[in-house]
Amino acid sequence: MKKKTKILDVISNFAQKMGSQVHFRSLRDGFVQTVPFLVLAGVFILINYVIIAPETGYIAGLVHNDALLATWQELGSKIINGSLSCYSLLIGVLISYSLAKNKHYENPIYCSVITLAVIFIFVPIVNAVTPNGAEKAVEVASIVPFDLLGTAGVFTSILSALLSTELFIFLSRQEKLKIKLTGGIPPAVAQSFNALLAIMITLIVFGFGSFAVHQLTKMDVHELINKVIQAPMLHLTTSLPGFLVLCFVTNTLFSLGIHPSGIVNPILEPPLLAAMNQNTEAFKNGTDIPNIIVLPFRDLYGHIGGTGSTIALIIAIFLVSRKKSNRQFAKLAGPLEIFNINEPVIYGFPVVMNPVIMIPFIFGPLLSFAIAYFATAIGLVSKIVVYVPWSTPPLINGYIASGGDIRNSILQLFLIAFMVVIYIPFLKAHESSMTDDTEVNTSAFDKALGKNMENEKEITSTTDSDDFSDFAEFM
Repeated sequence: MKKKTKILDVISNFAQKMGSQVHFRSLRDGFVQTVPFLVLAGVFILINYVIIAPETGYIAGLVHNDALLATWQELGSKIINGSLSCYSLLIGVLISYSLAKNKHYENPIYCSVITLAVIFIFVPIVNAVTPNGAEKAVEVASIVPFDLLGTAGVFTSILSALLSTELFIFLSRQEKLKIKLTGGIPPAVAQSFNALLAIMITLIVFGFGSFAVHQLTKMDVHELINKVIQAPMLHLTTSLPGFLVLCFVTNTLFSLGIHPSGIVNPILEPPLLAAMNQNTEAFKNGTDIPNIIVLPFRDLYGHIGGTGSTIALIIAIFLVSRKKSNRQFAKLAGPLEIFNINEPVIYGFPVVMNPVIMIPFIFGPLLSFAIAYFATAIGLVSKIVVYVPWSTPPLINGYIASGGDIRNSILQLFLIAFMVVIYIPFLKAHESSMTDDTEVNTSAFDKALGKNMENEKEITSTTDSDDFSDFAEFM
């Protein structure tokens, strides 16, 4: 028993260190702050290309005016340009700002502006562009294509934010590089001169770096990063084996009471989000959708009701439980499952350290993912093309994420039933080991609400004891 506890302590300490690591925290903070932009883009992509699309949209048969519908699409296109199409700029600025704040730099907005400058330093001088109506691309100088500012530039922006912010903060804290003005100088002017040399040196360093990469490899930074980092990461996380391995680790850690966000999510989520944006761009452009596994795939098919698809456990309790305490607990926790909030189930039922319930909790979702993957691959359901927040209720999120395909919601319904069947025998085995049919343990439920853990989908910046306070207030 002591050996088991020692192993868990080692894993827990490792998770806490990873969760508090400043760069991982900054990545999580930056990504979660971009969610409103992704949701907004998803809404207008759905409107533009499902509802009002000329000829194929839901209302095309009512309006009978393709020119008018195309005009209405202009509004959505502009909003999409300001959200999804410039996503790499947004994520770079927000990660840089978060990193500067986490490192307690006094003026984090400088870091964001420098990151923005570095991103443009990395943009190729000449880019290939296909004019309207043309079949072949032509090379044009002095333009920045949306392709590099959107999906294709995500990893370049992440590296730009992390590296430029670290270098700038280091330089700006060197007293020898500060130009100090005296007298009645406005604070903004004094700050700009204090940072003048640090900004100049930072941009020059990255300018030389971009120049050297191009001269030595005959590739620009974007192309090099895509080949060396982005493409391998996308292949790892969007392939079924790699995705299942990472999800297995996620479910296992959670079943041990260790929140996986600080360990798995920084590896899993950035490439899956890039894959999601690739699908959205392809859907918008009317081309083949490239990826089956994207970020919402996890929430739609294997984490229905939360990690472990615990909404199925709640349903199983209502169907077959003979324990009054479990049924009362299900009545308390069940409504939250509709919004994919399942910490009360994980920590209050509990799933954590429950050797019987841990088995379906860990392995059941992996089977669900495999079913959903092959169902998508053979065309029984549509690929995911619209980003939906994790808290969107099941069935509704499947319909929206697929661009309005009811078959995806039917698949979700099947997977919920599938998981109920999996949970039932383990629930019965668990109840057979219970000795007392006592009243619901409300103290356990209340303890779960105040547990020192983040919401399983919410990417937060710390793992301190206040992380779950918002959820407690929600209740």
